[in-house]
Amino acid sequence: MLKLIIADDERIIRESISTLINWSSLGIELIGLCSDGIEAYNMILDECPDIVLTDIRMPGLSGLDLIERISQTDLNIQFILLSGFGEFEYAKQAMRYRVHHYLLKPCNEEQIIDSIKDVIQEHYHQKAFRDMQNRQKSLISNLHYSLLSNIIHEWMFLSGDFCPSLEAYSGFMDFYNTNYELCFLYFLEEGHLNDVLNKVYLYMKKQAPSITVYSLYVKNTLLLFFESYQVSYEDMDAFFCSLYPDNETDCVQQYRRVSFSNLSSLLEMAISKVKRYGVIYFMNGIRPVPICNYKSVITRMDELAALLLKDDFQNFQIQLGEIRHNLEGISSPDFIRQVGSSMIIKLTAEGNYPPIDTTEFLMLLNQQTDPEILCKMILEKISAMAEHSSESARNHSPLIEDVMQYVEDNIDNPNLTLKWIAETHLFMNVDYVSKRFIKETNQKFSHYLSNVRIQKAKQLLSEGHAGQIQWVAQQVGCGNNPQYFSQIFKKSTGLTPSAYAKK
Repeated sequence: MLKLIIADDERIIRESISTLINWSSLGIELIGLCSDGIEAYNMILDECPDIVLTDIRMPGLSGLDLIERISQTDLNIQFILLSGFGEFEYAKQAMRYRVHHYLLKPCNEEQIIDSIKDVIQEHYHQKAFRDMQNRQKSLISNLHYSLLSNIIHEWMFLSGDFCPSLEAYSGFMDFYNTNYELCFLYFLEEGHLNDVLNKVYLYMKKQAPSITVYSLYVKNTLLLFFESYQVSYEDMDAFFCSLYPDNETDCVQQYRRVSFSNLSSLLEMAISKVKRYGVIYFMNGIRPVPICNYKSVITRMDELAALLLKDDFQNFQIQLGEIRHNLEGISSPDFIRQVGSSMIIKLTAEGNYPPIDTTEFLMLLNQQTDPEILCKMILEKISAMAEHSSESARNHSPLIEDVMQYVEDNIDNPNLTLKWIAETHLFMNVDYVSKRFIKETNQKFSHYLSNVRIQKAKQLLSEGHAGQIQWVAQQVGCGNNPQYFSQIFKKSTGLTPSAYAKK
């Protein structure tokens, strides 16, 4: 469902609109009512709504000011403007920010519903376009590849049909809410594999440029899986059938496609098909990376990772020595990378280490082929992670510490949002980070951000900058708007910046 916020300084109007319409029947979840622009702005930062229905004239921030500030962030929000008679000139100004929906007070239920339906349609059109343009880039692709490689390696050697929970990895990748397609290409000899993969990648780059294709190869069978991206796959199915060097075998026997409601169920089926083989290849582009059945080594390395997660650092050197012994006993660079990546990802996901450091490390690890250097890199990384955990106890997890540090380093950015930090700095899901932030700090991100800005402003004012209110506003992320800065400062402290400095 799409999320909606209503902002109007007249309580009767906002509450009447909230109860007048059956929002759920329109696919809308009403998540908040705001009495002024500042309250609406903070709620937008916290909740990332899809639609905001706002009055033009409000105290604190007007509807136009609110739209202007949000237009400077990375948030994609559809606005509907409410206005009294004679304020249409204000609405025309909002069109500069691509706001095309305007309601004149008083408005009836039918008018509001019609505007909401138009906005919903526009939202989904824009979302489809953004999804094609704004997919995660190479850093995310590398992380997802390492995650999937680790998961496949774990599931390969479990007894029976048991599948472990993917909850530990859900902060990095969506395993439950996105539809996927799984394609089987049978009777594909190894000599033709590279040619077929190259054709597949070129086809998908043209037809679905934002979609990442993953592939497994075992015993002349290629498994391709990717996020669902359209309703009908007739053309794609025909293309896959045309990939074979000859068409002597019937297409029904050569090719099959299965749709899944999520990645978790797809992996469960795919791995059940290939886990009986001694070696399978998880393709990194066209490079085959073997996943080998060194079950005893993998089992012991998982046990050592579990010991490290218990913070049993009194025996750390003994554990590290055994890890070194196991890694040095492996001759295959691919298997060293596989085992090392598995341990690092497990320690990151379950031990709350900073994910950005792990992402960059895995990228470097995947580029290395020398077994000796690989072992050294993995051991040094594990030692660094152990040292990180043995430091004095922190009030928050490293993830939230990372968010707080980023805010501190970028407090002068007026467009700072948790969505931006999560997706471009942490490379994680914003809802996951938001829940963790609230759980660990007992406050919403917008409240924390506002407090940090006010504390920074107090510091600057106390250092003798009382006559430079506009400069102070810029330093704490309020841009060139000293009036807005004064309003939020007074709302927090009860004093204007000048009065505070004088006091």
